[in-house]
Amino acid sequence: MNDQAWCWGQDVRYPGGNLLIRYGLERLARLGPDGRTAGYTCSINDRGGVWLRGSGMFYSRGRGAGIFLGRYDMRPRMITCDAPPLDTWMMEGLDVFPLAVASQRGIAAACLLVPEACAWIATYERWITEAFGIAHREQCLRGWGQRETPAGEFAQRWCALGRGFRAGAPSGS
Repeated sequence: MNDQAWCWGQDVRYPGGNLLIRYGLERLARLGPDGRTAGYTCSINDRGGVWLRGSGMFYSRGRGAGIFLGRYDMRPRMITCDAPPLDTWMMEGLDVFPLAVASQRGIAAACLLVPEACAWIATYERWITEAFGIAHREQCLRGWGQRETPAGEFAQRWCALGRGFRAGAPSGS
């Protein structure tokens, strides 16, 4: 997620305009403590959505639960409402979300929601590749000293990660 968050930050600065907005996300009106945009959001169905910040991603189907994947700690964290408490998230960070592995319900939710979140990211990355080419991702990663993901493998790796979580789903899911 560290490479992905870095690339989202570079997509915001794209010379031809903010690619997150071009993809359909909306800039959150609230500013973070550093004076920059606190994050971006979009709806994924009538009730759920995606929220992106430099610290990670929150994903919800809109059925009373969501999952947070942190930039530096991708262990799934649960929240039991349809949207993150943005004020708390902005001020306190990702620790306000309990780890999903704390309960069977959390594990089951993670095995369902993490693959969906990964699929959303993979779809975004395929769009980036189709619309702007692998060269754009390569350019994003040039100045990133912590790079772990090859420019052309973002979508593929997110799909694989999602399949891995889905494979861990408890029986009956």
